[in-house]
Amino acid sequence: MFLCKFVNFWFSLFPVKPWQDFLVRAHIHKCQACQDRLASLDEVKALLMHESDIRSSRDLWPDVKSAIIVKKPEKRAFLAGYPRWAFAAAGLMAILVAGFLFYTVLIQNAGLTEQEEGARFQINYLRVGDEPATPYLYQPKDSDMIIVWAEKSP
Repeated sequence: MFLCKFVNFWFSLFPVKPWQDFLVRAHIHKCQACQDRLASLDEVKALLMHESDIRSSRDLWPDVKSAIIVKKPEKRAFLAGYPRWAFAAAGLMAILVAGFLFYTVLIQNAGLTEQEEGARFQINYLRVGDEPATPYLYQPKDSDMIIVWAEKSP
């Protein structure tokens, strides 16, 4: 059921016919739940019209003409003229740009954090017995350990 909702989301997100055709062929033909929701053959046949059901063309035109005259143009909603795929592409692009910026900020912050760890060690002042002291730093080879030795200043 989750897969059906996921496919339906992608179907409505990109209303491009080849994409929708792919989704129909890949999912709906194989999913029994989706096939159960499709119309049966008898239901489809009831919707079809036979040639004998159609009236002559002389009787058809007055109905068409009255429908055209009576029908008023509908007001379109704001931005209704733009296709959904354009909005979907713009949204996807915004997500990609935001993700790229977020990723680069994290990478830069991670790089700064590693650099700051070495520069974070700082001695502003050192006192031994309430007198100024001289610090000596020693770092053994191939080690992350730092030894700080302090002596009273002469």
